[in-house]
Amino acid sequence: MKTKSAMWMICLLCLMLALAGCGSQNTAAPAEEPEVSEPADNGGEAAGEEAAAPGEEGINWEERIAANKAVGKITYITGFNYSASAPNINVAAAIEMGLFEELGLNVEIQPGVEAESMKLLAAGRAQFAGAGSASTVIQAIASGGRIEPMSVMSPVGLNALMVLADSGIEELTDLEGKTLGYKAAFPPNFRAMFINAGVDLDKVEMVSVGFDPTILNTSNVDAITVFKSNEPFQMEQKGFKVKLFDPADYGVKNSFGLLNVNKEFAEKNPTVAEDFLRAVLKAHELLMEDATPTIAALEKMAEGNYNLEAETNRWAVESQLIVDSKREGLPLGWATPEQWQAELDILQDAEALSGEVTVDQLNITKYLEAIYDGEELIWKE
Repeated sequence: MKTKSAMWMICLLCLMLALAGCGSQNTAAPAEEPEVSEPADNGGEAAGEEAAAPGEEGINWEERIAANKAVGKITYITGFNYSASAPNINVAAAIEMGLFEELGLNVEIQPGVEAESMKLLAAGRAQFAGAGSASTVIQAIASGGRIEPMSVMSPVGLNALMVLADSGIEELTDLEGKTLGYKAAFPPNFRAMFINAGVDLDKVEMVSVGFDPTILNTSNVDAITVFKSNEPFQMEQKGFKVKLFDPADYGVKNSFGLLNVNKEFAEKNPTVAEDFLRAVLKAHELLMEDATPTIAALEKMAEGNYNLEAETNRWAVESQLIVDSKREGLPLGWATPEQWQAELDILQDAEALSGEVTVDQLNITKYLEAIYDGEELIWKE
């Protein structure tokens, strides 16, 4: 009887030790070995759910970094060449400062233009891509692109309408009977601005022009669409005085600096998506201290086709807009459902969408929620 009791106790002790050992191990699935052309799966939704609550158990950085490394090379395509505009400059800074590497990410940056960048992102030719405006992202999603916006650097737009200061155009209605030049396509937010200002659009001739703002000093056009951080500076450098009409002054809400991810890639590699964004936003903190080395790095990437002075100004203007427009109490990069709805309404009113899009498809906060504790970015110690 004593022998049987002793054996029973030994078995019970072994069972308890085995259970304790299992409880101390991480339950996330190990990262798979990646193929040459396809990023690896590092644990799917389970890994993403575990990473989304860092305040409870903490982050196992060693395991997370190993999973990130297993994915292999990650491609980011810029929204406009090698411009010093968010989030392009943030990605370049994260590469130059070793922030991606610190988190186990191997990132390459390729130049692009946002409309084409969205197509490449949707096709899986890149894992991440930047966009200068929300409208481009919304239109890509409406066309069936499996894209998720991860962050929006500023809830104000960069677009403006520029005229010469001595043009005699004091109000937007003064453009009736005159010619307006735009790049590629007439932006829907300008249409909304004109309607709000009471402009009869049928009385404004609209023509597609190039990227040289000095066309404004010719008889070809009386006004052109511009970016606040670019063409006004170029014109002032050439000795021209200009005036801007801002859509925001006419009740038109826009945003800029969107970082986007291929949805399928993010579903397979949630911690990679989170840590990519984490490094981008950490880079922003450091850029606010000194962006000069990163802008110099972008100039080098451009291989000579670069206006260093103009790009330095671009960052100065845009970084200040980001500071001035940050929503109090929310992480940097956070967009609200109301913001998305306003942007969506502009496109729907202009009949500029090829398919249905809902705010739920746009208002993606899970990535920011995973990497922030309140307004403090969670970083590897």
